[in-house]
Amino acid sequence: MKIDTHIHSKYSKDSITPLEDIVRYSQKIGLNAIAITDHDEIEGTWAVRKLKHEGLLLIPGEEVSSTKGHIVALGITDYIKPLQTPAETIDQIHDNAGIAIAAHPYCYYRSGLGDIVQSLDIDAMETKNSRFIFGVSNYLSKKVSEKNNVPPIGASDAHFIKGIGRCYTEIPEADDVDTILKYIKKGKSTAHGERTPMNLIIKEVIRKKGHRTKPKTE
Repeated sequence: MKIDTHIHSKYSKDSITPLEDIVRYSQKIGLNAIAITDHDEIEGTWAVRKLKHEGLLLIPGEEVSSTKGHIVALGITDYIKPLQTPAETIDQIHDNAGIAIAAHPYCYYRSGLGDIVQSLDIDAMETKNSRFIFGVSNYLSKKVSEKNNVPPIGASDAHFIKGIGRCYTEIPEADDVDTILKYIKKGKSTAHGERTPMNLIIKEVIRKKGHRTKPKTE
């Protein structure tokens, strides 16, 4: 099955994407499970569960800002507070029944953890993140993942609709979130996908700017 474990909604400060659109598009392109992982925020990951989502498993998630870089928390039962050390962040994720994934670890301009990721108790690592320019960060992540036997993850890191599913993870068939998390931890995952086209990213930046500067009407 195909899953996208890193999607941002309007509850992230850098996205304006409605949850309804995320669900519909994910179903349209054939994803089997998604995670809404807004920056230091879990309102969206709970709100999406109130929507109709036939055939689409919803994994609770959050992209947590640690003091050294971003960590995606999947399957959590509660909010993970930001600005803890990476080790403290991971411990809190595990205490909340979740798994910790290093988000774009070698993409330094987007708060990747860098080489310290090799000393952390992470459960998986994004080796294919679709928001890249030249692909060096993904190449380094893949090498470190293989060297340290850390399960690979493919994720779109989408901040707009057409970015969803550009990179994704394949795992064996699963009927629930717990099974998905177990497959990832056991390394039964493979990362796939491609770069989000730069022209789409530029268009979205312009659209967001216009959205935020548009005068409010009565």
